[in-house]
Amino acid sequence: MTVDGRRPAIQGKKDLEASRLSYALEHMTHNKAYRYAVEAAGGDADGALLRMFHDRFIEYRRGWRGNARFAVENRLHDEYYARTGWGPLSLDIEVAAVCDLACPFCYRQAIATPDRIMSAELFRRVMDQGAELGVSSVKFNWRGEPLLHPQLPTLIDDAKRRAVLETIINTDAVTLTAGKSEALIDAGLDLMIYSFDGGTKETYERMRPGRFKTNHFENVYANIRRFAEIRACTGARLPRTKVQMVLTADTFGEQEQFFDLFTDCVDDVSVKAYTERGGELPELDVTTLARVHAFLRAHDLPPTTAYWRDMRGAVYVGTGRLPCEQLYQRLTVTYDGRVSMCCYDWGVEYPIGYVDEAAFREGDADYEEALTKSRTGARGFERLTLIRMPARYVEPPRRVQTLREIWDGTILNEARRVHLDRNLDAVPICRKCMFKETYEWMRIPDAEMQPTA
Repeated sequence: MTVDGRRPAIQGKKDLEASRLSYALEHMTHNKAYRYAVEAAGGDADGALLRMFHDRFIEYRRGWRGNARFAVENRLHDEYYARTGWGPLSLDIEVAAVCDLACPFCYRQAIATPDRIMSAELFRRVMDQGAELGVSSVKFNWRGEPLLHPQLPTLIDDAKRRAVLETIINTDAVTLTAGKSEALIDAGLDLMIYSFDGGTKETYERMRPGRFKTNHFENVYANIRRFAEIRACTGARLPRTKVQMVLTADTFGEQEQFFDLFTDCVDDVSVKAYTERGGELPELDVTTLARVHAFLRAHDLPPTTAYWRDMRGAVYVGTGRLPCEQLYQRLTVTYDGRVSMCCYDWGVEYPIGYVDEAAFREGDADYEEALTKSRTGARGFERLTLIRMPARYVEPPRRVQTLREIWDGTILNEARRVHLDRNLDAVPICRKCMFKETYEWMRIPDAEMQPTA
């Protein structure tokens, strides 16, 4: 059996990366960062600015995988980043930690998560530092729903004024009103990714129940279709839209229904490998799971071996770990100014620095409040009854640092070093991480996944 290398966690019926790149280049004149640059320069008659923006975007997308590959191949860490000035390509800025859904597969089911939003003042300080680093993209969310931040369009515009090439949000679209749709288009949002799990009403509403009120399939689906209509009516080409469904035992058989729902109203339709995030949602049906365990026993592999099933039904088991690309791509900043090296470190259990003193001055008070609300059955916490406080595996210096200092800092570089040594277990949050792209995979032969006679 052949061991494959890194495999993409997100899949579609077409080349999603090629589609994203070609669309961005074709419609670069609609990119608000380009328009602000033209305005500042008094025009772009010879097209020099447009060519520069094209080149920047191509370099950004090539670097998304290429920078990490180069770093791993050349074992880059420690002083290299400070010496060369090589920084992150992207920032994930948590403008809202609050969420209006209680999805059964979400880390919010396991780890206390504050219902807070980021101040506009902190966002702008983070964005100023991001601009100094030359980040190419900013994602305006992490653990929460970005549409719940009342100033989101203004924050997006702030990023575009700082020449950020690609602004992105992941959204559940529950509160995507006509007014918010128009505001996001006007603000210069470049990519909107809908999370919509299920090809039927029954499955969707089971996968994405509301926290504060009942969530209805029909309402959210109508919001997504209306956005497409508004974008078309305004003549806008941005934001590009994408919809994702997590593949679980319940959703796997609904892929065609899911694609049929969105092919005519969303630019990219995709499915995503399920990543265990603390809930009790099965990834595989009982029969398939039994065959996976039989394969593990037959090949003397431990029962805890990672596994996953792609959109076409091929099943893989993990044979080893790979250095995580996120250590070379991005930084994540929480609503209160904690910095994480990874978007899978839900509770910021391995913080690598602070960009605001509130992050260490207030300690875990917000998390303790969420835990108390869970234990007392407060509104919005009725489904969140098994949560715990985040662990704290490392403590950065209790002082405010810049993103540059944190990116070049000791904690992140030590994590890079152990990843390069393939010793991911040395970092507690990496040891238990189920992000599919940090594993080497071996496909189980189809013959071994068939029922026995």
